[in-house]
Amino acid sequence: MEDNYCFNLSLDEYARLGNRSLSSFKRDFEKPYKSTPGKWLMEKRLNYSLHLLTNMGKTVGEASFESGFENAAHFSNAFRKRFGRSLAALKKSLFV
Repeated sequence: MEDNYCFNLSLDEYARLGNRSLSSFKRDFEKPYKSTPGKWLMEKRLNYSLHLLTNMGKTVGEASFESGFENAAHFSNAFRKRFGRSLAALKKSLFV
């Protein structure tokens, strides 16, 4: 998952890449990471998108797509929930 988090793959696909069943993949993932694969993946993608927006000057659309999100509304809602501010507020603060 570490190498492929920017690709829009499902947890089933990650399990298949590791030659595991979905349940064994989830169970084995939680042991070392202390998180579910879905939560870990969301956190990784959101942190990467924040990096792209703040340090690389990417647009919201570019950051969303390059972070593995294919639905802009889902990205926007997840970003607001995780970081406590909207994408618009972040972009505005970057240009002040």
